[in-house]
Amino acid sequence: MPIDPYAACPGGTGKKIKFCCQDLVGELEQVDRLLEGDQVSAALEQVERQLAKTPGRACLLATRTKLQFATRKFAEAATGAAEFLAAFPANSLALGQASVAEAINGRIQEAAALFDKAREAAGAEIGPEMERIAATLVQVAAQTGQSGFAQGIVEWLTEAGIGTAEDRHMLASVVGSAGVPAALRARVPFETCPEDSTWRFEFDIGLKAAREWRLGKALTTFRSLKKISGESPEVFTNLARVCELLALPFEAAEAWLQVAKLRRADHDAAVEATGRAMALETEADKDRSPSIPLIRVAGALPADDASGDGLDLLEDRFRKDGRLEPTPFERSEWVSRGAVPPRSVWRVYDAGTDAAMPGRQLATLLVFGRQTDHEAEVILQGFEPDVGEAEGIVAGLTKVTFARLSDGGNLPVATPTTWLLATQFRLVPPAAPATGTPPGEPGPLDRLLDIQRSALWGRFNAIWPDMPLPELLGKPPRQALADRDGAVRVEALVVEGEATSRRADATAAWIEMREKLGIKAAAPISSAKPLEEVPPMRWHRVVLEGLDRGELRGLFLMAADAGFDLAAERAAEAILARADATPEERWEALSFLEERAQGSVRKLEIIAELRKMIAELKANDGMVDVNELRIRLQRGDQADTMRLLDHLRREHSRDARTMEAVAEVLMEAGIDLPGLAAARAGGAAPTTLGGAGSAGAAPAASSGGGIWTPGGGGQAPPQGEKKAIWTPGS
Repeated sequence: MPIDPYAACPGGTGKKIKFCCQDLVGELEQVDRLLEGDQVSAALEQVERQLAKTPGRACLLATRTKLQFATRKFAEAATGAAEFLAAFPANSLALGQASVAEAINGRIQEAAALFDKAREAAGAEIGPEMERIAATLVQVAAQTGQSGFAQGIVEWLTEAGIGTAEDRHMLASVVGSAGVPAALRARVPFETCPEDSTWRFEFDIGLKAAREWRLGKALTTFRSLKKISGESPEVFTNLARVCELLALPFEAAEAWLQVAKLRRADHDAAVEATGRAMALETEADKDRSPSIPLIRVAGALPADDASGDGLDLLEDRFRKDGRLEPTPFERSEWVSRGAVPPRSVWRVYDAGTDAAMPGRQLATLLVFGRQTDHEAEVILQGFEPDVGEAEGIVAGLTKVTFARLSDGGNLPVATPTTWLLATQFRLVPPAAPATGTPPGEPGPLDRLLDIQRSALWGRFNAIWPDMPLPELLGKPPRQALADRDGAVRVEALVVEGEATSRRADATAAWIEMREKLGIKAAAPISSAKPLEEVPPMRWHRVVLEGLDRGELRGLFLMAADAGFDLAAERAAEAILARADATPEERWEALSFLEERAQGSVRKLEIIAELRKMIAELKANDGMVDVNELRIRLQRGDQADTMRLLDHLRREHSRDARTMEAVAEVLMEAGIDLPGLAAARAGGAAPTTLGGAGSAGAAPAASSGGGIWTPGGGGQAPPQGEKKAIWTPGS
């Protein structure tokens, strides 16, 4: 379409096309036509030809860099962005494109500084290109773990009303899905200067700049005030916040630690500032010591085990040994990336002690036969301490001598806490009882999961207090408690675990850890307006009795949305205890509690309560049926399973979303839907699912179990993201 000569120059000059690049309108229109036809590479070639004729034109430089990004020519884009910026150093679009180039190349701090200059140069004229640049930076920052920078851009877009609400919500979801450390989820406001300060004039200049998103100026101001303000927690708080927003996590961590020292008299504030500092220390150095690396060790098989018959005998020895267990794998995934697939894959466990402490998974063992360029070998992979144990087990069966393989820096590392929490145990799935599980009694899967939880938290409780942790500067928690600063760090870890653990058993374990370490229990907090007066990390301590109904519901929704699950659980229970709670509020509370509940008995009780409200709220009960179906299959309740399937067939067979969820549940239960569909096509007994069995492949199994909400599709939310709560009237 023709270009409006009075439109803004696409090069970010701030001029109209008529007064800036009128002579290039024909060329720009030709580029637009190529882009409308999805001929991006051709459009890029056109721009480069025109730049050779008329070099140094902002509209062409900006368009070239944009198209280089679009065609994933990142090295050329970085060069192009640098050329654009050198020619137009005050141009907001040149600064923004240079920011994206730095971010893509992993230089997030440089990207943050450039974007801050771009934002200031643009002023109120934020066009579509700057919006796209901001969205790109949010995604790159979130993927690289720079949550402060990513969150800050979303806050700026929201405050300024830039873009649509849907776009801003999408970007916020990107940040949440990438995983924001719990200590950094709360937005800390900038603080004002004490009335009697002699440096108040300078402070207010920095504060005004920070609130107007001129962060570079604010940073310079608050850095200079460090020298003259003495011991001002307000200065260090604002400095820490600006550093977070500019992707300077190490400096931000130092500032928060100074805030914690200056506010020792307010114990909760000191603990929370320290927790924020520890999260930023990790953001600044994700591999800091001590850490637990994932490693790979390999060993060549001796000649008698390397032949075809020898490999068969070797695998037979593995199969008969109680510490190894074969596991399926996808050969096609290896072939698709040009790698030779293993002959077989095994899980290696320790011997375990009893039913309360079953075998712990140590490593994965891959067996490779002889290849043209490789002898037959076995490879162990897992976390370093566990692989050491697994080597002894496998070497005793194979007489292999293992040597560590170089990972080239490509394998991840975990903190000791993460390593402990990732422990898996060997549990044999129980068969569903032929007659079902008696009502009110836990099912076989419940008992199995209880064993797993007991083993996991028993090991965690025994090891964690004496394990050196990077968050404690290499000290174990028990040792760190001996000095004041170390004790605050330990408490910050425990508080975070209590307040933000997604699972109820994890919450209980952290509360037990507090008692084991002798950390004093935190006092309850009385507040009529907790959302305004109480920081999120303390919401679970708010006294809920007598709280205004609106405040209680607000606390519940905010806590559930932000991932402060203990506070949300307590608020949900308080809502259900109120006589004046509306059906919608009760539905919200029960939905959250069902998701957090452990054990089929409690889940079925909650589902029964939800069913009482379905008619009153005129809600669709299809996904409630699906949720109960999953639980009934796990318990082996055949009569109830058939009742639910019949109801789903009669009432919801035309509901594609419900039928898709039914297929997923049946696949989870090991029912061969493609086989049933084939049998049905061949004239065998028809399925009773109104077509659900004809699906070629069910969706990937979900780890769900929560009540479905409209828009949720019956699927579990992305990892690290909390499922939104739905009210039937919304």
